[in-house]
Amino acid sequence: MRRMSLFLLTSLLIAGASSLIAQENFTQGPVSRVILLRITPGKTTDFWADVRQNTKPVFEDYKKAGIIMNYTFFTKSTTENADDWNVGYILTYQNYAAMDGLADRTDPITLKHYGTREARTAAANRRTENAKLVSSFLIRDVDPRPMTATSPRP
Repeated sequence: MRRMSLFLLTSLLIAGASSLIAQENFTQGPVSRVILLRITPGKTTDFWADVRQNTKPVFEDYKKAGIIMNYTFFTKSTTENADDWNVGYILTYQNYAAMDGLADRTDPITLKHYGTREARTAAANRRTENAKLVSSFLIRDVDPRPMTATSPRP
């Protein structure tokens, strides 16, 4: 029985230490949602008009409300294939917890911007005509910690 207790205690200590070891190499930073889109041919003007009239003002309101830290739009100048993305945007959150209950906090802002749920839905439907979602994923910024005398060398 004593051996089993000692084994269990040792296992728990190793498991707890492994998360600390993973953190010794970097400090965690903000979390970002990256959205990559392919603008439908012939819809570039409509796409950017929607960004200026709707998307950017809503993102500004999210920022003022403290829901996001920042946002940015970007384009890609090269194409890998016909289905490749050519425009994207990033929404940056303070951490993963900032995304908890996100819909409950963003819904009033988008509703205020569009006026009605129906107008908001119609705008979303038009948006899917202007561009197709290629990819959406989360990334986390990390800041590598400086080497110390006790840091392992590769």
